Amino acid sequence: MITALLFAILVTFLTGYILQTITKPKKYPPGPKWLPFVGCGNLVQKMSKLHGSQWKALSQIAKEYSTQVLGLKLGSELVIVVYGDRNIRQVLMEPEFEGRPNSFFIKLRCFGKRMGITSADGPLWREHRKFAVKHLKNVGFGKASMEQEIQHEMARLVEYIRSNSYKPISPKSILATAVMNVLWKYVAGESIEEDRLKLLLDLLSARSKAFSMAGGWLNQFPWCRFFFPEASGYSLINRINLQISAIIEEAIQKHKNNAASGDDFIYSFLNQMKLKKGTFTELQLKIVCLDMFIAGSQTTSNLLEFMFLTVLRKQHIQDKIYDEIQRFIGNNVPSWSDSHRLVYTSAFLLEVQRCYAIVPLMGPRRVLSDSIVDGYMIPKDTTVLISVGDLYLDPDIFENPHEFKPERFIDEHGALKNAEHVYTFGLGRRRCPGDALARSFIFLTFVGILQKFKIQCVNGVCPSDEPVIGLIAAPRPYTAMFVPRQ
Repeated sequence: MITALLFAILVTFLTGYILQTITKPKKYPPGPKWLPFVGCGNLVQKMSKLHGSQWKALSQIAKEYSTQVLGLKLGSELVIVVYGDRNIRQVLMEPEFEGRPNSFFIKLRCFGKRMGITSADGPLWREHRKFAVKHLKNVGFGKASMEQEIQHEMARLVEYIRSNSYKPISPKSILATAVMNVLWKYVAGESIEEDRLKLLLDLLSARSKAFSMAGGWLNQFPWCRFFFPEASGYSLINRINLQISAIIEEAIQKHKNNAASGDDFIYSFLNQMKLKKGTFTELQLKIVCLDMFIAGSQTTSNLLEFMFLTVLRKQHIQDKIYDEIQRFIGNNVPSWSDSHRLVYTSAFLLEVQRCYAIVPLMGPRRVLSDSIVDGYMIPKDTTVLISVGDLYLDPDIFENPHEFKPERFIDEHGALKNAEHVYTFGLGRRRCPGDALARSFIFLTFVGILQKFKIQCVNGVCPSDEPVIGLIAAPRPYTAMFVPRQ
């Protein structure tokens, strides 16, 4: 009798739990049915493999349900994906969407702690974002000295390309190095040794690929790391994190010993640690440095790769850009102020950012209180993903969106239009704090190289422009010939 009663209680409990896992909250956005324990994670995984990326998979599912807010459950996590300019702006601008998920995967990104700037929220995020922006400006970020630093790095790039003229060059191998050199200068005050730089870039690249691989079941079921540490990607990510951590710790120790030259962000942070302990810890400094390197290096260099790939494939556009450069600045060293005169060039850079969305699925955000998006109720702590990649292909915003057309960003008076629907660097209080560096680096490097070299296909064969989309988008590896201009 007691055994039967216990069995009945167990069955009732399991039935109630299963019903709870498959029952959607009231007024939750439309989306696939949920299975017990896994939600619709298996469907998303299957569709991601079929379409080549999670972004394209979720886009297809949203179209099947004819919705601008897609409601999902991945494992035990409620997730929505927002589409359309109105919904995207709401999530980017309103304070209730400023949170970050308090998930195992987010913590894994920053050495096991939800700290730093990118993955933090609340008072910690507000305090350290404000501090980072202020002190980076104090050491020259966004000022004339930053432009000079970029021009110096651009000159080194030009010299390297000139010494390898008529030889196939991989833009990836030189652009990421140049970006990281400038970033390291502001964070750590001096140039990083070449072998350490190469190692750091290799580790960041491997880390990005590892997180793309682990973004499925490890994210939804963190316990699988105990049973499948290698297959889940957990062991690989930990090994890479340890190596990256060691490089950053080495730079911090050098500053603690006053052995680093110049004024920089690490010195500013260490001084703040002496004045005000609180959240200013060495671990927080290490994670903030990691945030800066990840946010700045790969996205900026990948965008530049797409830009050179585009002029490689579209020689008539390359010629038009070069003619504009010659007409307005000739052989003078380009500066950011030239961006207002090089209208077609600036429009081209915007069109590349639209056509090759570097982060097509922005986020994740966490809802800090029950909210309404497009008439649907979004419960507190729901994870929000932002599909800017679909926005850039919306014909109601961009006419003939699949056509590459820089002129769409030039008005009838020949002036550059305000690119209000291009969210490369985000919007609102979570906007990328390094956008001034990224914009300047992209413009000066692109113009400086095109001013000196004609970019041609190797052996007359143009590479594919189909991107590889993981956590961020990247061109498939390619080489190009850089021919000196007369």
